[in-house]
Amino acid sequence: MSESTSGGDTATLEPASRRPRTTGTRLSRLPGLGTVSLWALLVTPIVLALAEALRSPRLNYWDFWHALSLTTDANGSLDPSTFGRLYNEHPIITVAMTFWVDAKLFAGANWTLGVATVLLALVTYAALWSMLPEKLTGLPRLAVLAALSLLVFSSAGMDYFGAGWMGIQWFVGIAPAVVAIAFAHRGRTVPAMLLALIACLGHGSAFPVWIALGLIAWLRRDRPWRVLLPLVLGLGVLLLWRLATRVEVGAPPAILGVDTYFGSIVTVLGRTWAASAADTAMVTGVAMLVAIGLTVVDAVKRRGTASTPQAGNSSGWVGLGVHMALAAVLIGLGRGRFSNVEGLSARYSIIGLLAVGALLVLLAMRAQGRVQRYLVPIALVVGLSTYAVGSTSAHIVRKGYPGQPVLAVAMQTGATAVVKKMNGYPENLDKYRRLGIYPFTSDFTLGCGEGGPELGSRIDVASVPVITAAIPKGGDRTAGFIESPAVTGDTTLTGWSFVGGEQADCVVVTDGSGTVAGGGAVGLPRRDVSTEFGPITGRAGWEAVARPGLEDGLVFVSREGELYRLGAQTDGKP
Repeated sequence: MSESTSGGDTATLEPASRRPRTTGTRLSRLPGLGTVSLWALLVTPIVLALAEALRSPRLNYWDFWHALSLTTDANGSLDPSTFGRLYNEHPIITVAMTFWVDAKLFAGANWTLGVATVLLALVTYAALWSMLPEKLTGLPRLAVLAALSLLVFSSAGMDYFGAGWMGIQWFVGIAPAVVAIAFAHRGRTVPAMLLALIACLGHGSAFPVWIALGLIAWLRRDRPWRVLLPLVLGLGVLLLWRLATRVEVGAPPAILGVDTYFGSIVTVLGRTWAASAADTAMVTGVAMLVAIGLTVVDAVKRRGTASTPQAGNSSGWVGLGVHMALAAVLIGLGRGRFSNVEGLSARYSIIGLLAVGALLVLLAMRAQGRVQRYLVPIALVVGLSTYAVGSTSAHIVRKGYPGQPVLAVAMQTGATAVVKKMNGYPENLDKYRRLGIYPFTSDFTLGCGEGGPELGSRIDVASVPVITAAIPKGGDRTAGFIESPAVTGDTTLTGWSFVGGEQADCVVVTDGSGTVAGGGAVGLPRRDVSTEFGPITGRAGWEAVARPGLEDGLVFVSREGELYRLGAQTDGKP
């Protein structure tokens, strides 16, 4: 036994070996249900975005083909002399290099660009995390972090992860710009300006970062050169942008007014909570513009009265909000010539999402009274409701997944009319082939499984059973239909089929002798078919294409290695 005396009180201490063991201390250190739930909510959107990228189609989309064709020579080598051009009013330097690397190292796969976009979104998220004030602790901090994760990796931005070329185009500008703001938030002007320059080489949405950097430095009461230099450099970037080579465009498709451009501006911000409702998007967009303006006014007032300007520094969040508002203005002025609701396009979603994130954090920093007490549910409502509204945009993106194999077959067979229709740029097919971009790879397949029919192989037509649009009595729920009026080459063929109530594994087009001349995609949603025939797959649809010149072709589907020929039909309804 030993004794210790302090201030007249005596405490008896026992050796550790003789004290009773308890688990109370250990249990108190375990995270509570609320903490675990918020961490799970934080991680889930990131995992879902990565899963979306990995399950997206292998074949690339739309602008990937155009940008690659504009920035490479006839042999597929990167052509730096094209870097002075603008693509849809945006710089294309880092985008072109990223697409070219994807073409050279990953056969131009779409999903690799989607994964790269997730990584850039993680960088963006980490930059936002680094700017959170230290005084925001405990569950409120976790709730805000979870909300920011739901915003950056929102379902509204599924275009970025599912169509990787879209994500790269935006995040090579947005990610370094947000990191630049995070550096400026801590007074590190030089690395902030270097990152801002990198951002401006990738996308026009990064241009307002220079104003944001100057504003942040001014709010922080940094030295004058830290305020003025970003503004001067931003002016230089703007001049270079105006001098860059532009692609001529025709007259606007509508008669425009000032309100047209204003509507386009506010819908960029407002689509965060209104994926398709234009009026709601405009109202919420105006509300967000006003809220961002009020945060600037508040920050200016605090700067004028603060004796310790570094305390509770909110400059980075104010700068982020201003950046996103100005980006919305640029987009609205540039795209307003098409429509007053151009901002409803999902490609602009990250602008509104980051603006919401900035406003949420500023609210958390200024919260008092009831707002402070209810900060956790407020943050969760903002994050979860935004993620829920975004499901409309995500649904639109996923609808395009099943049909991508049609473009692959069209490229392989030289069906240039279909290639052009699907934005594959047929004049560059030889270049894609020399680059070795999928589908011009050795593992290209029609998807019928090992030993199944491929382009150029032969099917014994006489040995294959014929199925029609009617299920025979006592049959095993197997039927199929060719909706196209004729099975000809270089045109999109459509129809539906199911075998044993399940979707087919592949679709194949042959000439009259059975030589495989095309194929396409199966598993397309067809609710009308499943409604008509009862409990069968809802994805009975198929689309196909065959080589040019084909006449009076035949269509086959396969299920688990068994082929079925779709018989001639007279009625296009299931």
